[in-house]
Amino acid sequence: MKSQVKWGLGLILLGAILLPFGFPFLLFYAVPLILIGIALIIFRNREDRIEQVQE
Repeated sequence: MKSQVKWGLGLILLGAILLPFGFPFLLFYAVPLILIGIALIIFRNREDRIEQVQE
């Protein structure tokens, strides 16, 4: 498992843990953490594809 996937899952988990405990106040922290985690997982192989095109 690549580090992007590990960090992505970790950030999603952290955001999901923060969300129910401090709903109105920690929403500003939980939602970006979840979105960043999802983006890391979606774009995990992006640099491999870019390097292949340049070669």
